Amino acid sequence: MTSSVHIVSTDWLAKNLNSPDVVIIDCRKSKPGITPPIDFHSKYSEAHIPGAIYVEVDSISDCSTGLPHMMPTAEEFSASMGRLGIADTQTIILYDEGDLFSAPRVWWMLTSFGAKTVRVLDGGFNAWKAEGHPTQSGDIARVPSTFNARLVRPVVVTSRQVLDSLGTVQIIDARSLGRFNAEQPEPRPGLHGGHIPGSLSVPFTELTENGHLKSPQALKATFERLGVELNKPVITTCGSGVTAAALAFGLDSLGVEEVMLYDGSWAEWGNIDEDYPIETH
Repeated sequence: MTSSVHIVSTDWLAKNLNSPDVVIIDCRKSKPGITPPIDFHSKYSEAHIPGAIYVEVDSISDCSTGLPHMMPTAEEFSASMGRLGIADTQTIILYDEGDLFSAPRVWWMLTSFGAKTVRVLDGGFNAWKAEGHPTQSGDIARVPSTFNARLVRPVVVTSRQVLDSLGTVQIIDARSLGRFNAEQPEPRPGLHGGHIPGSLSVPFTELTENGHLKSPQALKATFERLGVELNKPVITTCGSGVTAAALAFGLDSLGVEEVMLYDGSWAEWGNIDEDYPIETH
C-alpha cells in the first residue's frame, strides 16, 4: 500500500461517498491500438462508483490543434469543469481501471489549474469491485458549478523547448520499451518508431504493482534503476501526453518539483512529416 498524498483508499471513499464536498470522476479511457476501442462511457453507464460522473480526457482538452487531448486554456477548462458541476474548492476523487493509465492526466490538469484537493483512487475501479463495494448504473449529471481555473505552475513544454533541452534536461518516456526502441509499431498511424535522443525509457507500467501505486521506497528505487536522477529537472513524454502525466504523478508523489510535461509527445515528435531527431536504441 502506498502512502502517497495523492492517493485515497477505497475504504476512505466508501465512508465518504455521500459527503457533499466530494466529487467522484470516472476517468477510464481506452488505450491506443485496441481495435475496436473500448467504449468506457458505456461501461460506466453499466456500472460505476455511486455518484461518479464520467469524464473522457478529450472532452476537457483542446482538440483543435491536430494533436490529441492538448492542454486547454484556463478559460476553456473553467467552462468545462463548471458544466460538469465541479468546483476548484471541492475534494475531487479520480479513478481509472487501477493501472494509472488515464486518471493521472486528469489529476495533472486539475492540479495545474488550481484545484485544491485532488486524489486518485488506489487500485481504481477494479479494486473497488473486487472488494465488494457498491456500484451504480446509469449516467449521473451534477448541477453546474463554478471552477476558477488559473495556472498555478508551469506545466507544458513545446517541441522547441524540448529541442533546446536535449543533453541538458532529463527526458523520460512512458511508452513501452518496445515502442521506445522502435521494435514494436506505434498504435497511431503516420508515426516513426524510436524516441527523443538521450531520453530514458520509464514505462508507466513500472509505477504500479498488483494494481496499486508502489510504495514511495519502491517507486524511488524504480526511477533510480531506470536511470532517473530525482534531484534534477525532468521532462515527461509518452505517445500523446496521457501516460506522461502518470510519470509526473509518480515523481510528484516523491516530492520531485521540477517536472514538466511535453504535451505533444510522440504524436508530434514522431510524425513522419516532421523533422525532429530520433534515436532507435
